[in-house]
Amino acid sequence: NYALAFCQKLINFIVNHRLAVSLSFLLTILIFAPLVALPRVLDKEYQGINIIPFGSDAHAYLSRGREVLDGNKLGSPFIREGKNEADSLVSYSEYVLLTPVKLLGLTQTTDIVTLYYIYGFAGVFFLILLIYFLVLQLSGNKLVSIAAAVFAIGGYSIVYHKALFYSDFNVYARMIYPYVSSLVLFSYFNLLVKSLKSDKLNYKIFTAVIFGLMFYVYFYTWTFTLAFNATLLLIFLVKKDLLSAKKMIFISAVGLALGSYNIARLFLRLGSEMGAQLAYYNWLSYGHGPIFSKIGFLTLIIFAVFWYRQRNDKNLPLIAAIILSGWVSLNQQIITGRMLEYGHYYFYFIVPLSIIVSFYMVWQILKNEKFKKYLFIFLIAVAFINTAGGQYRSFYSVLKAEKYQQNFRPLIDFLNRDKAPAVILSTRDISLLFTVYTPHDLFWSNTATLTNIPFQRIKDAFFVYAYLNKDSRNNFSRYIIQIMADDNNNTYFKSDYRDIEGFLSGDDYYAYIKKIATRDQILNQKRLEIVDQLNKEYSAAVLTGDGINQLLKKYGVNYLVWDKNINPEWDLSDIRGLKQLTSYNNIYLYSLNQ
Repeated sequence: NYALAFCQKLINFIVNHRLAVSLSFLLTILIFAPLVALPRVLDKEYQGINIIPFGSDAHAYLSRGREVLDGNKLGSPFIREGKNEADSLVSYSEYVLLTPVKLLGLTQTTDIVTLYYIYGFAGVFFLILLIYFLVLQLSGNKLVSIAAAVFAIGGYSIVYHKALFYSDFNVYARMIYPYVSSLVLFSYFNLLVKSLKSDKLNYKIFTAVIFGLMFYVYFYTWTFTLAFNATLLLIFLVKKDLLSAKKMIFISAVGLALGSYNIARLFLRLGSEMGAQLAYYNWLSYGHGPIFSKIGFLTLIIFAVFWYRQRNDKNLPLIAAIILSGWVSLNQQIITGRMLEYGHYYFYFIVPLSIIVSFYMVWQILKNEKFKKYLFIFLIAVAFINTAGGQYRSFYSVLKAEKYQQNFRPLIDFLNRDKAPAVILSTRDISLLFTVYTPHDLFWSNTATLTNIPFQRIKDAFFVYAYLNKDSRNNFSRYIIQIMADDNNNTYFKSDYRDIEGFLSGDDYYAYIKKIATRDQILNQKRLEIVDQLNKEYSAAVLTGDGINQLLKKYGVNYLVWDKNINPEWDLSDIRGLKQLTSYNNIYLYSLNQ
C-alpha cells in the first residue's frame, strides 16, 4: 500500500509538472550530447576515452574520484607524495558520491568516468528542477519558473560571454562542480523559502542542516551563502521583521556549528607553514580594491524598478539579499584585504542567480499577460538554441584533440595489467589520463601545486623535465630566459617555470601575472637572480654524477611515457634501466628499473 501510494504521488507530481520535467530532461540531454556524439563521430578510431574537456579541471576531479575508489585519501590525488596529508580542498563530495559504490563492493568494476557522468546527468536534471521549484514558490507561475530554470543553466553563457553559441562547453557538464555545489545551494534556497513562510520547526532544522553540509562540499558555496544569510538577516532587522530575523539567526547558528570542524581545519591550514604556498597556487590575491560586476549592476537597475513598482512584494527582502550578497562576495576584500579567485562567485552563483531573480522581477513588473507569455516562451527557446549551438561548436573545436587522446588507450590497457601502485613520468599534455584510467600516480602534474607538498618537490619536477629536454639540458639559464622573452611560446615548460618564479617573486598570483603582461622591470631583474639560483640547484641535482637517475629513483618512477609527436625534443639516452614495453602511433611506454 505504501509503495502504491508513493507511485501514485510520483505520477501525479510528474503529470502536474510535466512541462518542467520534460524540458529539464531535454536540456540535460543537450548538455551531455557530446558524450554520445564522440564515439559515433570517431567511429573505429574511438578507443573509449571520453571526457568533456574543461582544461584539466574535469580530469583533476575524476582523478580525485579514482583516488577514493582505489581506497586512498585525497591529500595528493596526482602524485605519490603527500597522500596522508589533509585534503587542500577540505571537501568530502567524492566520499559521499562514491560511498554507495564501495558499500556495494563495486569498486573494482566501476569506471569512474561513466559513473561520474551518470551522476552528472542526474544532478543537472534535478538542479534545473530545483531552480524551477524555487521560482515557483516565489511566483506561483509555472511559465516564468521554467524559463528562469532553463535559462540559468542553458543561457548563462549568453550573459557571461555576451554572445550566442559561445565555443565553450556548458559548464554544468563538468565534473563535479558546479552541479554538486549548486544542488546544495538551491536545496537550501528552496527550504529557506519554506522556512520563512512556515512556523514548522522541521523546515528550519532541514535548512540549517543543508547550510551546515555546505562547509564540507565547496568553499565558495558556503562563503557565498554566509554572505547571503548575513545580508538577509540585516534586511529583516532593518524592516523590524523580528520573527524572520530569529529564523535566520537559528538557521545560521546551527549551520555554523555543524560546519565549525571544517572551518577550523581551513583556518589552521591557512595559518600553517604551507599556507602561503597554498594561498599562492589557489590564486589568493591581496588588496582592498573594489570589483565591479556588470551583470550585478544591471540586476540592481531592474531591482530599482521592481522596488518602485512592487514595493509590497512579499519576496522583496529575499530578492534584495540575493542581489546584494553577490556584491558582498565580490567585494569583501575591501574589509578583509583578501580575495580567493573571485571568478568562482561570479560564474557559479552571481550569473545564474542574477538571471533567476531578474526573470522573477521582470515577470512581476510587466502587466501585459500576452506579452509576458510570448516573451518567456521566446527566452526558453533561446536557452535551448544557445545550448544546442554552443555544444555543437564546442564539440568540433576540440574534436581533433579528443581524437588524438584515443592513441593512449593501448598504453593505458598495458599499465592496467600492473595492479600495484606505480609512478609514471609522462608527456605532460595528457598526463592526467593516467590518474583517471589507471590506479597509478604521476611523477608530476602542475595540479599537484594545489596540494600539501613541499616547494622543493615542485622544483625537482621542473629539473627533471629540464633535463629530458635536450635544448635546455646543458643550457638551463639561457633557455629559460629565452622562452620567457618569447610571447609565442606557451609550452608546459614555460608555465612550470612561472609556477616557481611566481611564488618566489613574493607577489600574489594576479599581481605576478600583471607584472608579466607589463614586462615589469623589477620582475625582469629578479628573474635573473631566480634563474641563477635555480641553475645552481639544477646542476647539483641532476648534472652532478648520476643525479638524474637518483632523482627518478627518489620519487619512485616505474614507467615513462614519451609522446614523440608532442615532445620530439626529449632525449632519454642517459636514463638508466629503460625497457620499451609497447608503443602506438609514435607514443612509447617504457619500464624503468633503477
